[in-house]
Amino acid sequence: MFRSVGKIICAMAVCVAFAMSGSPVHAAAKGGKARLSANLFVSMQPFNIPMMPIGDEKRQFTLVVALELADSDERDYVRSRLPVIRSKTYDLLFRLIAYRMQEPLIPSTALIKAKIMDITTHAVGEDKVASIIVQQVYHGRTP
Repeated sequence: MFRSVGKIICAMAVCVAFAMSGSPVHAAAKGGKARLSANLFVSMQPFNIPMMPIGDEKRQFTLVVALELADSDERDYVRSRLPVIRSKTYDLLFRLIAYRMQEPLIPSTALIKAKIMDITTHAVGEDKVASIIVQQVYHGRTP
C-alpha cells in the first residue's frame, strides 16, 4: 500500500519537474525571471507612462519589452534603430494610455504587442524582428 503511494508521489514529482523545466524564452514569455538570450533578443529599457490623475492619486503604466530577432546577425542594426523605435512607441503609449478615460484604462497586451511590432517593422524593415516579448506590465501608483 505505502509502496504504491510512494511510486505515485515520485511519478507526480517527475511530471512537475518536467513541466517546470523549459527554455528561458518560454519562461520569460510566461512572466518568469529567466533571462533572455543576449544573441537572439534585444531587451529595451522600461517604458514609463504617467496616467491621468484620478482624484489625488497619480498612476503610472510601466512596460518592459524585448525584441526577438529573426537573425542574430541583425542585432547591431536593430540596436542602432532603438531610438526611433522608443520614440514612436512612447508616442503610441501616450495616445493609448496617458489620457484614456474609458474602461479598461489599459488596452490589451496583445494590442500593444501588435502595435509595437508594426512600429518595429517600419523602423527596421521586414523579417528582422520575429516577435515582441512582453517581459513585464505594471499599472500602479507613481512612486
